[in-house]
Amino acid sequence: MHITKKFLFTLILIALILTQAHAANLPNSADAFMSLPFGHSFARTQKRMTNSGAKVLTPRQDTLSMEGFFEGFPARFLFGFHKKKGLKSKAVYIQSSNNAATDQNLYTRLQMAYNATYGSGHETPIANTRVAGKIMLKNVWTPDRYTTITLTYNPEATKRFPASAMSDRPVQLIYKYDKWD
Repeated sequence: MHITKKFLFTLILIALILTQAHAANLPNSADAFMSLPFGHSFARTQKRMTNSGAKVLTPRQDTLSMEGFFEGFPARFLFGFHKKKGLKSKAVYIQSSNNAATDQNLYTRLQMAYNATYGSGHETPIANTRVAGKIMLKNVWTPDRYTTITLTYNPEATKRFPASAMSDRPVQLIYKYDKWD
């Protein structure tokens, strides 16, 4: 009986190690997404994201939708383009892990990183448009007069797994460049 428990423990430990190794080997498009500069062409944006492991969903001349992974979480990437100037907005909608603590930890890590880089984003509770009487958390940074970065966390979206719509994803990160509007 004692050997069986030890054997079972070893099997569970090996399974955990293999699961973590598999997660570590997943393609990660976070670096490609974060480093894309405004003004990048449609083709260069698509190529950079494809090279990072993201897959194209809808390629159009003014928008690009892709799916991939953001720090190990399944994510949908959306890009908007100005007809002549190139990339003008980019957004990532991160799928829930189906664990509220894990989702909130990702949001908190992103918030801390942006606060360290751009100063406080002044976290503000806003009304949740999907669930009456509930709130979402929103941070806004303006690194320069044309750029706006918005990080939103919807704790209610953790309960909708897998997400059927973009608004059903708990963590949303949106970059907009308004100089060409």
